[in-house]
Amino acid sequence: MKKIAFVLILIAVLTASIASAKNYMYAKRYGFWEWTGLAMDHTYHCANDTSETDCWSWTGGQSAGSYIPYTWGYGNFGDARCTTTNWGCRFVYLVQGVCHQETNRGLYTSGKTVEYTAGYWASKAAFGTYGKMS
Repeated sequence: MKKIAFVLILIAVLTASIASAKNYMYAKRYGFWEWTGLAMDHTYHCANDTSETDCWSWTGGQSAGSYIPYTWGYGNFGDARCTTTNWGCRFVYLVQGVCHQETNRGLYTSGKTVEYTAGYWASKAAFGTYGKMS
């Protein structure tokens, strides 16, 4: 009887944790620049808030992209939105980083980054994974 109760409790806990993890996020990209053989992808992040999916990029261009592999995960919708829609979290383009760092900040709570995009190595070398704090 104790084993059955334990299994039922375990199933209830797992079901509740899966149900509460409805906020998933991912990143998208599109190639926007190629100069002397150096390709760069514009990136942006998207998050689902149980009823709809929103995508953000402070620099614009948050539609018509393709999914970036290995960026899908569960995270906090409010934190994902904050990087581009709230002055308290505002990202200053070319001072703190570029779209790659902004997207990484939006994906932060999911533990994912856009490391598999064209040009990321250059922006990471200049600004780091999440950009400069100033």
